[in-house]
Amino acid sequence: MNILIIEDESRAAKRLEHQIRRVLQEFSVTPFFYEPLDSVSSSITFFETTPNVDLIFLDIHLADGISFEILEKVHVEVPVIFTTAFDEYAIKSFKVHSIDYLLKPIDEKHLETAIRKFFSLTSVFGSRSSEELYLPTKIENGMAERLSDLLTTLSTSGNIGYKSRFLVQTAQGMMSIPTIDIAYFYSEHKVSWLFSVEGKKYAVDYTLEQLQTFLEPRDFFRVNRQCIVHIQSVKRINTGFNGKLIVTLLPSTSEEIIVGREKASSFKEWLDR
Repeated sequence: MNILIIEDESRAAKRLEHQIRRVLQEFSVTPFFYEPLDSVSSSITFFETTPNVDLIFLDIHLADGISFEILEKVHVEVPVIFTTAFDEYAIKSFKVHSIDYLLKPIDEKHLETAIRKFFSLTSVFGSRSSEELYLPTKIENGMAERLSDLLTTLSTSGNIGYKSRFLVQTAQGMMSIPTIDIAYFYSEHKVSWLFSVEGKKYAVDYTLEQLQTFLEPRDFFRVNRQCIVHIQSVKRINTGFNGKLIVTLLPSTSEEIIVGREKASSFKEWLDR
């Protein structure tokens, strides 16, 4: 079974691969994983060679754009399982080559259900062609129920699995800071710092990669390797050299905050909604 993961965070891609391997052990299947891809452009180039892929795990926000652009530019006849922190794309994903939609952080039970659905569909239809798999008959095999459950969950719980507060240490003792009072997180010398809207600074016991899984993506965006910003903290954006963006935050930062060209498009889209 040949699997392709398209994900712009390398640690997230590795974590997902480990989860998939564990789940596939239950099916006595040994998978082969292509090297993960992190961008729209690299994915388009990959599919133009018509590789033998059985299943794609596809993140939505990639380094240089939105993954739906891939499906618009190349004809992909492979089942897709979307893996993303952005719940607003749920409906759109089921209009393209998708058999399931998993919200980050990914629950392994939900992953197993999605993979089981893949095996069920390929067994029933005897083909891995996406055009044959995405027939109305499939809806009767659980997609409608899964989508209904997903949308019900989204409507009743705005922050699925996301932290609403962070416990930090101060000179006076421990205190809990609501996420609405957080301006940004900044990593320096392997230490992650929480900066409050009041300009106060607290160390937190998480890496930025871990923080990404805890934070509501509607409110927080990882602009580069060192910084995750709250949408309300973005004061101004200036265009820099070679398509980069220079972001001014409140409270102000000691270092210039740069958004690389590969993330500039998705960052502006995140702000303009």
